[in-house]
Amino acid sequence: MKSKKIAAIIIAAGYSSRMDGFKPLLEFESETALEKVVKAHQQAGIEEIIVVLGYRAEVLMPYVKKAAITAVINENYDQGMYTSIIKGISQLSEDVDGFFIHPVDIPLVKTQSLKKLRDFFEKTDKGIVYPCFFDKRGHPPLIDSRYKNVIIDNKEDGGLKKLLGNYQNDAINLPLADEAILMDMDTRLDYQKLLVYSSRKAPNLRECEALLDIFQVSEQIRKHSRAVRDVALALAGLLIEQGISIDSASLEAAALLHDICRSEKNHPEKGAMVLTDLGYPKIGNLILTHMDITVNDEQPITESEILYLSDKMVKEDQPMPLNCRKSEVLKVHQEQPEILKKINNRYQNAEMIAQKIETISGKG
Repeated sequence: MKSKKIAAIIIAAGYSSRMDGFKPLLEFESETALEKVVKAHQQAGIEEIIVVLGYRAEVLMPYVKKAAITAVINENYDQGMYTSIIKGISQLSEDVDGFFIHPVDIPLVKTQSLKKLRDFFEKTDKGIVYPCFFDKRGHPPLIDSRYKNVIIDNKEDGGLKKLLGNYQNDAINLPLADEAILMDMDTRLDYQKLLVYSSRKAPNLRECEALLDIFQVSEQIRKHSRAVRDVALALAGLLIEQGISIDSASLEAAALLHDICRSEKNHPEKGAMVLTDLGYPKIGNLILTHMDITVNDEQPITESEILYLSDKMVKEDQPMPLNCRKSEVLKVHQEQPEILKKINNRYQNAEMIAQKIETISGKG
């Protein structure tokens, strides 16, 4: 079966009237908002990208040419975004099956989210797919090309959102663990919040919860993971007090998500793959070694070691001293010599990590 051809229409034509600055050129880690949005779609494998320009089009044109994508000028940009949407749709190739509508002021939508929307669109018979974060619809929607003329010929007020609201029976929500689908930048404060968000190399707490929901992780496992998180952050705090650099955000996310695939065989490997595919390879690596790890007591302490030790210091959802937890586990498997060997090895590694932390912090 032939894959559907997907396009993206990026709207970058407005005045930025409420923003102290020109939105498309606001920077995030050396890339402009326009470059961020274009790059996300390119990396998601979107075949046709159209940027609609208007206000200060001449300033943006070099960025468009550098990205080797299509630009179209909306001479009526002062009449509102809907005119830019129509302009973009009118430039779509005839063989396009569906298209994203993506305003440039929602700049941090993840490539992985666009891929998931595209892949879901392939499978569903619905004509409108909305990205959602905790049941709240965001951007960019992915719209079947059968709505091209509906949008172009629309004469009602209220914009695209109101128009598509008339077709709820042909719409479906796709839950994503990507809060950026809701994060626009109308004001300078919005931009500052986005800068903080973009500097993170880990999903935030709400995104972690969204991932646990998407993977249908039980409350029992969530309680365990929260307890592991608490122990991990406490240990990290001891090290940070001594001037040791610890990536607390990645450690916290890895602790909350380390058992995301607990119901599956080889769950550390499966969980690591999930987070790596989502664009968080460091967290994937932390999850990969939370069951088994190689410890070098001559090397600096790592976040992987902290997570590993923390997991061994929690029984269900209760913290427990390492020696007590070890005794309990050994007792359960005392008639199984092969398993006992593996358990002893695991707790020997945990004890080595605990000793490293005690040596650094001076606390047992």
